Amino acid sequence: MMLSSLRKPRSIFAYTLLLVMGVVIAVSLGSIGLIMLRPPPNSPPISAYEVARLVQGKVIAAGGDKVHRFTANSVPTPANGERNSLMEIAVSSYLHQAPGDVRFFQTIGESSWSNSIRSSLSRYGPRIQRYYRHELELYGPEGQFNPRFLGSFTVAARQPDGRWRVVERNDADPFQDWQQATVNWIMASVLLAFPFALLFSRRLAKPIRAFAHAAERIGRNQLVEPVKPQGPSEIRLAAEALNDMQARLQRFISERTSVVGAIAHDLRTPLSRLHFHLESAPDELKSKVAAEIAEMEAMIAATLEFVQNEGRRQPSEPIDLSLLVEGVVDDLTDLGHQAELVEGTNAVVRGDPVLLKRLFANLIMNAVTYGNRAQVWIAKENGTAIVDIADEGPGLSEEDIRRAFEPFYRAEGSRNRSTGGIGLGLAIVQSAAHAHGGGVTLSNRPEGGLRARGTLPGGQ
Repeated sequence: MMLSSLRKPRSIFAYTLLLVMGVVIAVSLGSIGLIMLRPPPNSPPISAYEVARLVQGKVIAAGGDKVHRFTANSVPTPANGERNSLMEIAVSSYLHQAPGDVRFFQTIGESSWSNSIRSSLSRYGPRIQRYYRHELELYGPEGQFNPRFLGSFTVAARQPDGRWRVVERNDADPFQDWQQATVNWIMASVLLAFPFALLFSRRLAKPIRAFAHAAERIGRNQLVEPVKPQGPSEIRLAAEALNDMQARLQRFISERTSVVGAIAHDLRTPLSRLHFHLESAPDELKSKVAAEIAEMEAMIAATLEFVQNEGRRQPSEPIDLSLLVEGVVDDLTDLGHQAELVEGTNAVVRGDPVLLKRLFANLIMNAVTYGNRAQVWIAKENGTAIVDIADEGPGLSEEDIRRAFEPFYRAEGSRNRSTGGIGLGLAIVQSAAHAHGGGVTLSNRPEGGLRARGTLPGGQ
């Protein structure tokens, strides 16, 4: 068991540590291998003695194939050349000429690497010059002052006829290829480590995504299968806690539904007895009490329906929202209500057809009841189905809009028995919309009336 736990990381901390250390070690080993195995830059430095041999037309051990010799009437000055007086002194001593008869220019290009060389020369040049001057003081009298130079240069020596013998070496920046190869190798090491990082990240993210998806569905009051405990130990513990929470929630909903059902059943019994006792009551009293009993029965039925809807497992199937809403509008029109489908765009959603029909039937019925007339538009935007229902009523106050979806809350305009409302219609609507991953909002129209907007995610 201990060996198994050591072989396989069990926590997010262990996964992350293993990933980071693995990438760091892989890139470090690659860089160390590059430094140890790759040869140094293959462009050797050239000494003042070798420069003098090139001016004399002689060969040198290495690098002589990169030079160009010619004769000029005047000293050519390179565009990016800087004179090096110490090299002039050393070369002139090997040529047995006066220092004034020799010109030595070191050439620095315009590339980024050349700029770094120029920056290094400005920083370390004085120190190098001091070193070579010390060497000149020690070895100069013996004719052994032989400084070395790396890179491109132009040297010119005056000839007896007054013309100048010129030697140019156009050598690439000696460290540029080596530096580029080093950078390429390091980048390749990072790219090689990327698939392993991707594999670790996917393995770590998969159970987190499953956990988040299950938590989001539970937040919409949907029953989901228990989350499979997998992945790092923290995610497994969270999944087990989520499963326990879901089980407790379902027990609570089931118990609440049972209690409400029992209360409804018990209330119906005395209500039935009241119906029986009313048979002998005067007609005026009978009509009033019968209306009260009918209202109580409607409240009991609506309350039971609201509680059952929240705990009901919702079937999911593709639904043509246009056909569903059009059917609701036609049903209300047949009953004599003023309802009209102004525009219907094809929009397919997934969900429970019974619950969705109840959702839009409640919204449209509210519009024709409190706003005299209902106009319906169906649109689709960025994969979301949108149903707008507008009426011609007085609208609602900001306080009523804010509290409209609270269970048993009724706006002042609806507190009359002729409407039959008990304040659960919009609560049922909101619960149904949330169960399908959508929502419902209310707003007053600028031209008057109320607009109810229902949104549902599209699906196939």
